[in-house]
Amino acid sequence: MSELVVKGLTKKFGGLIAVNDVSFSVKSGEILGLIGPNGAGKTTVFNCLTGFLKADGGSVEFNGRSIYNCSPNAICALGVARTFQVVQVLQGMSALENVMVGAYLRHSRTAASRRRALEALERVGMSRFADMRAVNLTLPAKKRLEVAMCLATDPQVLMLDESMAGLTPTEIHDASSMICELRDAGMALIVVEHVMEAIMPIADRVMVLDSGIKIAEGLPAEIVRDPRVVSAYLGDKYAKRVKC
Repeated sequence: MSELVVKGLTKKFGGLIAVNDVSFSVKSGEILGLIGPNGAGKTTVFNCLTGFLKADGGSVEFNGRSIYNCSPNAICALGVARTFQVVQVLQGMSALENVMVGAYLRHSRTAASRRRALEALERVGMSRFADMRAVNLTLPAKKRLEVAMCLATDPQVLMLDESMAGLTPTEIHDASSMICELRDAGMALIVVEHVMEAIMPIADRVMVLDSGIKIAEGLPAEIVRDPRVVSAYLGDKYAKRVKC
């Protein structure tokens, strides 16, 4: 059983407190949805947890070991991987080569790295694009490729930053199914998402940030009816039309 535990996480940019004393946890076989309006601090939380930004306070423990302000490569090596709000793939390389970069974290030999990369591509439904250059992939395919790059590192915790943004309803359905399959296989997932109709049905718990402060956390059905959340983010019309 893997568990990521965050306590009192704080990040400041000059006089602005972007993340203010935020605490939460996520464990194996669980999807934690992270929502909030633009500028709420969601991506900043991701950046602090994965070493891309240095936090100014709090603690972050993964399986009982502190990863607070460790480097991104050290955190990934321990088993915490993430995607990015703006897709980050190596445009001049093939899809397979992109995923092999991640696989090299665990497999030093090229043959083993290639096998692991092919497995990761198959897992996200991208095996038929293995030899295609990443620059020629559609946005939805690039998003799946980025997930495959993460999976090739054998993560225990996977953090997805708006992986369903810009997708069609059919693509959102397929992406949601993939995320649930990863959860059911025992992975812990933290999912930042603005597409509420996508995240609410699949999340086990939802945490809401507003101006860097956690204003609510609970079951999706509770969150959509929380007056603080409705006021800060969802709006009355959303609460009336969502069925959980």
